[in-house]
Amino acid sequence: MSTPSARRSVIFAIVVFVGFFGAAEGVLRLVGVRRPARPRLILRSIDTDIDLPFMRPDPDLFWSPRPGYRGEFMDRPVTINRLGLRGPELRAPRPARRILCLGDSITFGYGVGDDETYPAALGRALAAQGVEVVNGGVTGYTSHQVRRLVGRLATALRPEVIVVCIGWNDRTRREATDREYQRRLTGSGALERLAEPLYLYRAMAALYATARRPAAGEARRHPRVPPQEYRENLDAIVRSARQAGARPVFLALPHRSRIEGPALEPAYPATLRAAAEALAVPLLDVGVLGDAAPPEGNEAFFIDSLHLSPAGAEEMARHLARQMPQAALLGSPPPG
Repeated sequence: MSTPSARRSVIFAIVVFVGFFGAAEGVLRLVGVRRPARPRLILRSIDTDIDLPFMRPDPDLFWSPRPGYRGEFMDRPVTINRLGLRGPELRAPRPARRILCLGDSITFGYGVGDDETYPAALGRALAAQGVEVVNGGVTGYTSHQVRRLVGRLATALRPEVIVVCIGWNDRTRREATDREYQRRLTGSGALERLAEPLYLYRAMAALYATARRPAAGEARRHPRVPPQEYRENLDAIVRSARQAGARPVFLALPHRSRIEGPALEPAYPATLRAAAEALAVPLLDVGVLGDAAPPEGNEAFFIDSLHLSPAGAEEMARHLARQMPQAALLGSPPPG
């Protein structure tokens, strides 16, 4: 009996391969496979904030608040308006004066209710001056994400002032920087658009999304945004704000006096100060909420090492409301 030719062997292998995966695809179509709710083909260790009930995957920002969400988190009410911003719907018609607050969970208000965030408290402090304060903070965000968000929101909302409080998440160590993560996400998009109709692909992607990955060694981890990229992002945020006709403002990074866990990286506050000076951007002080706090002086203003308590939000709002007129950002300071 003669040995099959190489060509016949290749053809046979192709038929078997196509037949096997075709049968698998047919079975999965009969069973039905739901599309995974998380981005795929990327480092899952960086997108944990998508698991929060009020977040959704976002191809440009990794994740973003889910418009129209109404619910609770940590026993506190969380409301996301139609624009994907925390808090109530914006005023209509648009007020003459509007402040947009951008940042991470310190701005969004992690572990506190809608009315207990610092943008909500600042809105109450400035209400008599006809100022609307909009909460554009998002839990887990870095300066890389705020850089991509500021243009989107500034164009839509046309704020007079954009307040930026960002930096602590930039130091978080991951397997890839945010820029590398963005490249991988962008590169995988074209493949996913082609493969998405295949139920076999959906099944494999769902397995990938639910698989537990071993923790990477510290040597393989990097800051999500290294200090040099942090500075570049701050520059870009300022340019975008000014191009939209808004005045950018930086906030000093708040933190509790006694930090739980590793010490905070001083390079980020230092880079923030240098950027503010070089770019002629006001850097507003946070008083007892930041570096000016005594060793045991501000615990009541935080629910953990970084996130403001309701009392901390009120304290932040008082500081900002007093400093904004001095920085020529608004009119006369409120009384008291």
